[in-house]
Amino acid sequence: MTVKTLAYGFPRLGPDREYKRLLEGFWSGEVSEEAFRQGLEGLEALRLAAYRRHVDLYPVGEMSLYDPLLDLAVMVGVYPIDPQDLGAYYALARGKGALPLRKWFGTNYHYLAPLLPEAPRYKPHWNKPLEAFRKHPEGLPHLLGPYTLLRLAQNPPEGGERARHLEALGEVYAAFLGELKGAGAPLALLEEPALGLDGAEEDLPALERVYGRLLEALPLALLTPYLLPRPEVGAGLYPLPWAAASRDLEAPRGGPRVPILGVVEGQGVWRTPLLEVARRLREALGEGEVWLAPRAPLYHLPWRVGSPPPGLEGRLAFAEERLGELALLARLLRGEEGALAEAQAWRAPGEPPRLPPLSPPPGPRPPGPVRKEAQRDLPLPPFPTTTIGSFPQTQELRALRARFRSGKLSPEAYGEAIREAIARTIRFQEAVGLDLLVHGEPERSDMVEFFAERLEGFHTHPSGWVLSYGSRVYRPPILAGPVRRKGPLALEELRYAQSLTPKPVKAILTGPITLAAWSYLPEGASFAEAVLHLAEAIGEEVRALEGAGFRFLQIDEPALLEKLPLRAEAQPAYLELVREAFRRAVPVGPGVQVHLHLCYSEYAALRPFLEAMDPDVVSLEAARQEPRFLGALEGLDLGLGPGAFDVHSPRAVSPEEMEGRLLAYLDHIPPSRLWVNPDCGLKTRTWPEAEANLKAMVEAARRLRARFGGEDAHRT
Repeated sequence: MTVKTLAYGFPRLGPDREYKRLLEGFWSGEVSEEAFRQGLEGLEALRLAAYRRHVDLYPVGEMSLYDPLLDLAVMVGVYPIDPQDLGAYYALARGKGALPLRKWFGTNYHYLAPLLPEAPRYKPHWNKPLEAFRKHPEGLPHLLGPYTLLRLAQNPPEGGERARHLEALGEVYAAFLGELKGAGAPLALLEEPALGLDGAEEDLPALERVYGRLLEALPLALLTPYLLPRPEVGAGLYPLPWAAASRDLEAPRGGPRVPILGVVEGQGVWRTPLLEVARRLREALGEGEVWLAPRAPLYHLPWRVGSPPPGLEGRLAFAEERLGELALLARLLRGEEGALAEAQAWRAPGEPPRLPPLSPPPGPRPPGPVRKEAQRDLPLPPFPTTTIGSFPQTQELRALRARFRSGKLSPEAYGEAIREAIARTIRFQEAVGLDLLVHGEPERSDMVEFFAERLEGFHTHPSGWVLSYGSRVYRPPILAGPVRRKGPLALEELRYAQSLTPKPVKAILTGPITLAAWSYLPEGASFAEAVLHLAEAIGEEVRALEGAGFRFLQIDEPALLEKLPLRAEAQPAYLELVREAFRRAVPVGPGVQVHLHLCYSEYAALRPFLEAMDPDVVSLEAARQEPRFLGALEGLDLGLGPGAFDVHSPRAVSPEEMEGRLLAYLDHIPPSRLWVNPDCGLKTRTWPEAEANLKAMVEAARRLRARFGGEDAHRT
């Protein structure tokens, strides 16, 4: 058996978030363009050095200025800008015409969804992999595939039209590959995760023709992470003369000549049982060549473990450790001296903890008419204004938390500083004229990490950062055991906020789907198990909030549609999980108005989830989307708050522009059910940016009230 190792997707974030600092420094003008580009080259050198230390095969051309799918859209002429023109490039990412953000194959990585031309007109515009190969000829040029571009676009072509677009893109890719061959590239990596999506079987004839043409231009290794192609798709594609292709470890017979087997995690953090994997590989494989790889790109993991949290020593593997696992597994299979002893020492002893039994599931929420009657006394005008929760997380706040974490600030002093920040936020909202206030979340470093730190069973890795989109990073907590509510999660801060104002304050908690989706889950526990246990813990806090008199409750579930299974046969079970989890998380009486917040999803699939969860109000990220998407939600008897402005752009939006957007929403929402809010939290904005847009938003709401009149109180 000939064993090679292949890795891809090593985090561009860097070991110390260098990518984030470079981007934000360039955007703020503190880093020159020359220094920015030099910094990216240095970061790329670090990435390639990590590959070279451990694996035989690795890609070049993965580094992006913002998002690889945006890069691909520029490469094939969808946006024929000069890739050296950073102003034009970043306008597509965060300017007035910024592309909408969507979730990448059930993960918390956000990609920018391009708008394809109606007619299949594409042209070779920028051969990015060729540029990378000329700089680093020891690596393999990497391309995201044409089928993935078509399936992830804002306007994915259907039926025969998709085949025509695929054929046109095939001509462009063949030109790219021909140039790579002329430059001496022996092989390229073609990453096509969309081949695992429903509907790929209908495109099989076109896929066979296009891939056949590409394989004539240059040998290719086909990578299909996340989901392998359905059997009928694999049966059609695997006989093509791929240099190697992804396939299932459990069914290695037949298929491509050289299988690429996903043998280590790309989305989980627990060490791989290398001896067990090696045994299974020996049983399943005969002679011939095999490439060992991760099951997903490694950018879903932090860079390296370094110093793990207490209690998790010897149990974790991040991106660099995954490279080491691949190398050690290959040595085991080759029978190299010392490999067996290293593998025996690699896996930490002991069984992973088990989650305890759940309590019986609760019944449905009180009926809508009963809730409406119980909420008649809520003090809201027509077109009520509110925000999603977070206010600007300034450098001062981050420094405050850092001093507290390091022990340089006492709990008493930290608590007083947080109360002062809450008081400032309440006064700010009153001055702006918002109707339903929030406490601003100054104590929350992150919407998941904050709750994980207050729930038993979680661990936070101090350097466990992962890129979410652009320069935005988060630190997924690690759930290693049974989850329990140790004490109040947000109750005390919310009580203090409400004591400062006669206006109502909305209590905001992260929901169980998102808590589970943006955490690393326990070994041996299913996603559904983790979600339901987290829902019970959140439900305890919700009961305490109701007991303290809070009448407005918001559950944040931005990961709701992110975790919708990619294949249709698994979706009904997920719908039932969401229904039960929401009921466990909001065990409140009819007088509490329950809000649900969602963002960055393909909303066409949303309606059955809203019917199952049955919230009173839903706020949606919508400022980068055409309002017609709301047509799928027409007729639902609930309040809707599509975003009045985009919080992920620094652009100031006028009252007139916001009013126009809100009027467009009213083509699909009755005036009595429209809420006015930003599309997401204001955490990433500065205070002047937040003030300007919130004042404009309040003015837009006032204009709607003047235009439509209405009742004294808002009805949902």
